[in-house]
Amino acid sequence: METRNRNHILLRYTLVIVGVLLFSIAIVKKAADTCIIHADKWNAKAAQMLSVSLDVMPERGDILAQNGEVLATTMTYYGAIIDFTVPKFKAKEFNDSVQALSQMLAKYFPKKTAAAYEQSMRQAFKQGKRGYVLVSEVTGKDYKLMKTFPFLRNPTKFSGFYLNSARIIKREKPYGNMASRAIGRLNETFHGSSGLEKAFDSLLYGVPGKTIKKQIPSGIVDWVAVPPQRGLDVKTTIDIDIQDITEQALLGAIEETQPEFAVAVVMEVATGDIKAMSNLARLPNGEYLETVNNAVQGYEPGSVIKPLSMMIALDDGVVRPNDIINGHNGVFRYPPGRKVRPITDTHGRASMTALEAMKYSSNIGLSEIILKGYEHDPDRFVQRIYEVGFMEPFDLGIPGAARPVIRHLKNDVGDRVDLTRMSYGYTTQIPPIYTLALYNAIANDGKFVKPRLVKELLRNGQTDTVFNIRYIREQACKPETARELRKMLYAVVNDNDGTGRRARSTKVGIAGKTGTVRVLGASGYESRYRITFCGFFPYEKPQYSCIVLLGKPDLPGMPSAGHYCGGVLKKIAETLYSMGRLDMPRVLPTDSTLTFAPAVMKGNLSDAREVLQTLGVQGDVSDCFHMETDCDSMPDMIGMGARDALYLLEHAGLNVNIQGRGRVYEQSIPKGAVLQPGTTVILRLK
Repeated sequence: METRNRNHILLRYTLVIVGVLLFSIAIVKKAADTCIIHADKWNAKAAQMLSVSLDVMPERGDILAQNGEVLATTMTYYGAIIDFTVPKFKAKEFNDSVQALSQMLAKYFPKKTAAAYEQSMRQAFKQGKRGYVLVSEVTGKDYKLMKTFPFLRNPTKFSGFYLNSARIIKREKPYGNMASRAIGRLNETFHGSSGLEKAFDSLLYGVPGKTIKKQIPSGIVDWVAVPPQRGLDVKTTIDIDIQDITEQALLGAIEETQPEFAVAVVMEVATGDIKAMSNLARLPNGEYLETVNNAVQGYEPGSVIKPLSMMIALDDGVVRPNDIINGHNGVFRYPPGRKVRPITDTHGRASMTALEAMKYSSNIGLSEIILKGYEHDPDRFVQRIYEVGFMEPFDLGIPGAARPVIRHLKNDVGDRVDLTRMSYGYTTQIPPIYTLALYNAIANDGKFVKPRLVKELLRNGQTDTVFNIRYIREQACKPETARELRKMLYAVVNDNDGTGRRARSTKVGIAGKTGTVRVLGASGYESRYRITFCGFFPYEKPQYSCIVLLGKPDLPGMPSAGHYCGGVLKKIAETLYSMGRLDMPRVLPTDSTLTFAPAVMKGNLSDAREVLQTLGVQGDVSDCFHMETDCDSMPDMIGMGARDALYLLEHAGLNVNIQGRGRVYEQSIPKGAVLQPGTTVILRLK
């Protein structure tokens, strides 16, 4: 029995040994096959693996304002993580510090309240979570700040606090919606899809780098073979202050008129630099955002284009400012005896001078002038528009920008009728930016400067490429023609019977022209209007030109372009004047009937009165108040400056998070709400 068991055991050991030997022989055979017989094949595969290269996305360049402030930049975010399972986690210190930590998180990352942060962290600690997301998106700068917070200031081995390696890359606009359509947007591949982002995409994007798999003693790693090259920065001509002034003035008109869309562009006369470009359109929910760049889309311009007709007629000697024009008592049938819709004026006159035709915005007056010079050769008028340079491409760097559409005319009855309509802004399609450039040329003694939105390209902070001032035409018209036109446009605004008189200012000399045109729909002209005002200021020495357009304002009857659009330009001009941005003396009027009291921004009443007393001027302090720091309900912060807002709320025991600059336009806690010390309030400024 004992011998049989021994033999059985020996048999089993023998089988195991034989099995191991056979398996070892198989391994040796396979190794020999791989390393010796088919070595070339496997070495080639290994080399192929190591030679695989991957693109490394470069850092996209910034889009900058004229002073170097960032309008669009690339931000990299990480997740802020706590691993509650690290072996040396300081549980007692965590429990002691979690309340203070929560308050700091709520102050600097106010997506959640302090109570919500505390509850969430305690629950994650109790569950022993390894990758608890404390804050989903933080920058490297945020991480350094968080390392100063209670408990998180401990080394990672004690706190479990770290940033995850997965990067979230976003394109950010620090000034929000400001000039958003001009700046543009990116698509999902981080390439430009509109605006300057698209026009300069190849330069902004940069050059991708390359990584390859590389063998090191500890394994295979991704090795950067070719480092990525950062994209160039694009410096624009946008002036942040003028852009902000323009947007605020335009929003004021929007609140009053509720149009489908609104446009305002400000250009520097001497250089053609676009200092501000605002495009706002109404969304289905009633809000207004920058959606379509209507400043570069074509529309029938209406009477705002009459200065182009007058420029050509004056330059060709067809008319002089004091020539008498037949007004036909407000109804002009052309050609006589034909059944065509008559040309009409709202206020009929038997006659008028050429200057008055512009001042009254007379369709009949402009038709008579243009017929006098071009009736028997209608296309000569169109050719002159081309000669002026009005049809040249501007190449602004805005994809999808339209060019004017003005068709050539034949010498027949139908086209002669169209010639009359063309003279006062119908049967054409003109982008607002072209109309503005024309007025800019008039203000600039006939020098037709090309609008410029991009000033230069920067590489690593140094100038790489400069976009110099360029002229469409050195002289679009004679200097004396430009001077006569300026006088006409000044009369439009400053004479009591001018159509633009509502844009008159007692502080800044403004010259310009109104335009009101019925909107052409699918079934003909609608009973809705598009209204425009284009002009320049100061009249004595033009520094800026500006166009304002409101599409289909929700107003009864025919809305006043001078009041609504001209009012926007007037507000821009007067604000720049009050800031000392205009090249003219700021003199308070001595006539008591013209004396004005400057409005004082909402804030500390005693401070405001002290400043006004020091300056020796009266002021409107109706928005100011005594700074009560023991308030128990949320005050109305709208319109207040950052300093006063911070003082008031911090003394009330609140944590204040200020976003943006300028005046408060939105507060996270509504007026009148009961205040609890330690609560975080977000104030958005612009």
